[in-house]
Amino acid sequence: MNIEKLTLKEFCDMVSDKSPVPGGGAVGAIVAAFSAALNQMVANLTVGKKKYEEYKGAMEEVLENMEYTRNRLQDIAAKDIEAFNKVMEALKMPKDDPRRSELLQNALKEAADVPFELAREARNILKYSQITSKFGNKNAISDAYSSAELAIASFRIAMYNVLINLSSIKDEEFVKKYREELQEIRNEVEGMYRSIRELIKENGFEI
Repeated sequence: MNIEKLTLKEFCDMVSDKSPVPGGGAVGAIVAAFSAALNQMVANLTVGKKKYEEYKGAMEEVLENMEYTRNRLQDIAAKDIEAFNKVMEALKMPKDDPRRSELLQNALKEAADVPFELAREARNILKYSQITSKFGNKNAISDAYSSAELAIASFRIAMYNVLINLSSIKDEEFVKKYREELQEIRNEVEGMYRSIRELIKENGFEI
């Protein structure tokens, strides 16, 4: 599926349909892409402003990294759909087929790996949300905060999708490795998010 060629309405319509794809993983990737785009917007509104001249280098780094990340996330959305379809294909095989178990386990591992990529990208976005939230153009600060909120949401979506696939994987070493790394990413993500929440409070954006 070519996600890039779909309109927003077409994508939403596909999500709302009876088909299980696109599902949470693909949606999470698109949400993360919007998060990256908001970081880019704040950086673009900061670069070239005399008041923020000292942060030009940091904002240019935001622009470069978020452009790469945004494009990568669209690929992850498509890969998530493909991975889920492989799981469904394996499940549809006759239960007495000797290849079924191995194909299903391999498909489940791939289905866990794709949202794991999303979790890593969400972590990367939050890293740059910290920069835009702290040093970005104050007239666009709510957009930097919005980027952080979307990034933390996309991480949680990724986490849920990793965990649901791990629950059906029999390879204990694989499961252990993924759970441990996911917990490490979660600790980093939540730490960055807390720091942004403190900025939000300090700047009077709490009701």
